[in-house]
Order: sequence, then C-alpha cells, then structure tokens
Amino acid sequence: MDTGTLMGLITLVLMLVFVGIVVWTFLLHRPADFERTARLPLQEDDPIDRPATRKRP
Repeated sequence: MDTGTLMGLITLVLMLVFVGIVVWTFLLHRPADFERTARLPLQEDDPIDRPATRKRP
C-alpha cells in the first residue's frame, strides 16, 4: 500500500464520518428541538435581582 492509497482511504473515512455526523444531526433529531433552540436568542431573560448599590459620596 503506497502513500497515495493510504491518503485516499483516510480521506474516504473522514468524508464518511462527516456525512454520518450530518445525517445524525439533521435527520435523526426532532425539528422541534431546532425550533426551540432557534428561538433562544429572541426570548426575554428573567430580570436579575440586583443588590442595592450604595451611592458614592
């Protein structure tokens, strides 16, 4: 097995891993999960209870 064949096999394996991750992410997960995640930046945060600050003299 020469270097070119080995590099070609490594490329093929990495491409298959990439396609597997894409399929696992986008086809096997529920679309509702993506909808909920997509709306996170638009939701209002709960107000933070801040301690009373002192006035500087």
